Amino acid sequence: LFVLCDENASKFSQQVGYGNAIGFLVNKGIAMEPPSAADGADDGPGGSHSGGHRPVHPITGQYLDVQDDGPSLAEMTDEEKEREAERLFVLFERLKKTGVVNVENPVAKAYQ
Repeated sequence: LFVLCDENASKFSQQVGYGNAIGFLVNKGIAMEPPSAADGADDGPGGSHSGGHRPVHPITGQYLDVQDDGPSLAEMTDEEKEREAERLFVLFERLKKTGVVNVENPVAKAYQ
């Protein structure tokens, strides 16, 4: 893909997303700064101005209008909120066990 982008780091980042591109570029020894909000705002998927441009998330490379952020808390039932809280608790426990973050369960802390 890098070759298809004319070995241009900025163009490569616009096409695949900064988050996906930066690891590859660092391994190749190519320095690049994170994109600003204005970088690539007028560029379409082809790399040139496409008239009605679609906003692109600079890190993931996804179009913002199709990015699914999931349901909001107001739209969730109590059961869905509880499942989401349990899922997040499990994820934070995994992070704690691997040493990535040091978090404390607020419920356990309240009981102490």
